[in-house]
Amino acid sequence: MKRIYLIIIFSFLIIIGASFTLAPINKLYVKVYSRQTTAGKLVEIKSEICYEQNGNMVTHFTEPANYIILTNKRGEIKMHDPIKNTVMAVQNNMFSTQSSELAYFLLNGTGDMGLPKLGFTPQKTYTEKDLIISEWHLIYPNPKLSVQQIKLVHQNHNPIYMDYKGIDGKILRKVYYYGYQKIQNVPFPTITTEIIYTTNKDSTVTKTVYSDFKINEDATSVYFNYKIPANAKKAE
Repeated sequence: MKRIYLIIIFSFLIIIGASFTLAPINKLYVKVYSRQTTAGKLVEIKSEICYEQNGNMVTHFTEPANYIILTNKRGEIKMHDPIKNTVMAVQNNMFSTQSSELAYFLLNGTGDMGLPKLGFTPQKTYTEKDLIISEWHLIYPNPKLSVQQIKLVHQNHNPIYMDYKGIDGKILRKVYYYGYQKIQNVPFPTITTEIIYTTNKDSTVTKTVYSDFKINEDATSVYFNYKIPANAKKAE
């Protein structure tokens, strides 16, 4: 059970990027499919996201298990198991629907991807053919933080790659953005591939595909305004 919870939370951190706060979007519905590979094992994650302009978002997972996650711009998360009618609550600003990495695509924040808010400042910017590459370092050095440096690569004004390095200069995480299409006239990457490197020389690779976008009056689902039953029990 704990393993399933971890898979759901981990995948949520990836797909939370589908929480958009662009003013013209009052409601948004999107389907998300992820294939996550680690230690030779494959996990398929399927979900649908229902987002509202006030920052409330409901994510309904159908695989690997049936769960509903509710979150908001304050970083409050409630995870409901509708089969067992149990609920688990978490609160952390990093889970806010307004602070996710991919949210910056539709917030017109792709120039810096919110890195200044995370405490980073650009140290060097240069070009390689049609690429614009910027390297970011912590504004205030802190050796206790796992991420010390970030590289951001743009092509045709769109982010296509980011990597995150530790204090030893080794890459901890890579993210590729591609499959751009316009959502409300704003370019959005419908496919992302993330690689997280672990200490045992293994890695977790997650490919996520966003599809079936529906906006405003076209965005309909029974999971908009989903309410957790009052008699739901606290998850063990």
